[in-house]
Amino acid sequence: MYDICIIGAGPAGISSAIYAVSRGLKTIVLEQKAVGGLLGGVSTVTHYAGIIEEETGETFAARLKAQAEGAGVEIVMEQVKKAKLTGQVKIIETDQGSYEAKAVIIAAGTRPRRLGIEGEEEFQGRGTGMNPAKDGARYVGKDIFVVGGADGAVKEALYLAKIAKKVTIIHFEDTLGDSGIYK
Repeated sequence: MYDICIIGAGPAGISSAIYAVSRGLKTIVLEQKAVGGLLGGVSTVTHYAGIIEEETGETFAARLKAQAEGAGVEIVMEQVKKAKLTGQVKIIETDQGSYEAKAVIIAAGTRPRRLGIEGEEEFQGRGTGMNPAKDGARYVGKDIFVVGGADGAVKEALYLAKIAKKVTIIHFEDTLGDSGIYK
């Protein structure tokens, strides 16, 4: 039985786990994909406390994982399928087993937003992608499009501009909606 079960190993989940362990609580983190969450897959990390210069999502995720493991946090790579959150003992069922805890923290994070257009799923990974830091090598020397105009899209467009032949940002407004940090 754990004192705390944390669902999600992004920055919030890992921070919660490190704090809980520091207070002597038996803690487990359940994560389905990778430590770092969505932030772990970005080309550069900005607008976040504690980042170092030239921080990438990959380096940030590696630092999160190393700090958590160094603190004694148990991280298990399993997908949560079901949770019973009522009563004194909470039961978390995963694709590989089940866990009991006195308390549960859900730090499930977020996912990239899909466009919902025809062909999007069919061509995912074959000409389209959601992770420039990981998939960028496929776009070297090519004309590419980035959909969106907020900070994330502008940041990834600038990253891709270093390797692509041409980058075009597609945005529904007349002006970009970014904070201006990338100008």
